[in-house]
Amino acid sequence: MRKRILTTTIFTVLSMALLLTTFAAQAQAADKVGWIGPVYKELSDSLKKGFKAYYKKTYGKDVDITFVRPGGWPVVVDKVRAWGGKPDADIFLGAGAPAHELLMKEGFLVPYRPKDWDKVPAEWHGMKVKDKDDYWTCFAPWIVTNLYNEKILKRLRLPPPKTWNDLLNPIYRGSIVHTLPYASGTMHETVEILIQAFGEKEAWKYLRSLAAQLARFSTGSTDTTQLVARGEIPIGVAQPQMNAMAARKDGYPVRDLLPEKTILVPEAVALLKGAPNEATGKIFLDWLFSMDGQKYVLEGRYFAARTDIKFSVWEKEGFEMAEHATKALGVDSFWDLDVGFIEYDLDLATKRWDDVNRYYEYEIYRKWGELKSSLFLIEEVEGEIKAAKAQEKDVTNAEAKIKEARRLFETDGAYAAARLAASEARALPAAAGLPTGLLLAIIVIAVLISVAAVVIALRRRPG
Repeated sequence: MRKRILTTTIFTVLSMALLLTTFAAQAQAADKVGWIGPVYKELSDSLKKGFKAYYKKTYGKDVDITFVRPGGWPVVVDKVRAWGGKPDADIFLGAGAPAHELLMKEGFLVPYRPKDWDKVPAEWHGMKVKDKDDYWTCFAPWIVTNLYNEKILKRLRLPPPKTWNDLLNPIYRGSIVHTLPYASGTMHETVEILIQAFGEKEAWKYLRSLAAQLARFSTGSTDTTQLVARGEIPIGVAQPQMNAMAARKDGYPVRDLLPEKTILVPEAVALLKGAPNEATGKIFLDWLFSMDGQKYVLEGRYFAARTDIKFSVWEKEGFEMAEHATKALGVDSFWDLDVGFIEYDLDLATKRWDDVNRYYEYEIYRKWGELKSSLFLIEEVEGEIKAAKAQEKDVTNAEAKIKEARRLFETDGAYAAARLAASEARALPAAAGLPTGLLLAIIVIAVLISVAAVVIALRRRPG
């Protein structure tokens, strides 16, 4: 009996000790929050540092932060889709409006209005900056631009290309790099800029010609920036504006150049539906839009979104990145910029998100070698026809055929048919280019020779 009582007592004491240990561990365990997004490592590291410090100071405990960055905007969107409403993260951090609109319409976001939400404008120059129903909000605005390495261009004696059409100048062939629209949101937005500014037909015609100018395709926007910064390829297309600021801070001679057609990109943030740590996620969103959070956005080499931020004030406080931001933008706040933007249809861009990515992949990227060889053949034959014309040869038929070849290439993307037409055009100038009188004389002589040969053959036949 005593033995049973002793055993029961020991078991009870051990159980209580285990429970107390469990409760103590739970009390000391850090809270958790997970992010998924395409933002650069400098920003994610900066936000982690800032939010951890804020959380410890405010709540007296640590917060564990996990960040999943599978790739650019399109890759991140597909990752969220794959989770199917049961995400391994709480916050969709980064990407522009189309990505957020897409996830919102597909039911993967839930609305939440962070504190100081009113400090971010609703729209700017016609571009939506936050969702009126609180599904997403811009925390770091920027503009789609191009980059160039001023040192390398100077060494090559090339002027910076100032317009989209400038990039098609043969002097830049092999000196340009950009990534793919299904790998980078910035490149995707660039394709949309061209489509909405020039129309689908002209935009795809342009993109085919631009692809022939490339030295290579990069693996992403970061790769493009690094290639330009190191001087390996002097011109980078489809870049976030702040990349030039970051490169110059690191000592590289990189400058951004706003093309004549561009848009604002509201780098945004949203709460995922089914977030496992929703309460902590909301705390993060509130902090992100505070003055403290916005400083860590700028420290992460992105521009801050609040309208009441003045870089000159932060610079006086000894905030180094504020000085770089002022130099990069030339104004005291991002919203003080005076830029002409295209009229951007966000609903249309969202609707054809997948179609644009798919078309570029299958009709340009996967056929890049064929695309280049087709265009180069067309250009060679055009040069030959021009030379024949300078010698006053009749090249009317060849001109018509080479125009057909260029149309097949630019408008239809029919590369094989374009090469065939170019080859046919190449065969025409030599014969068609002969003077009419000489051509007739050759024909008459050929006929006479043929007749004479027949007569001789007949005379030599026996009996």
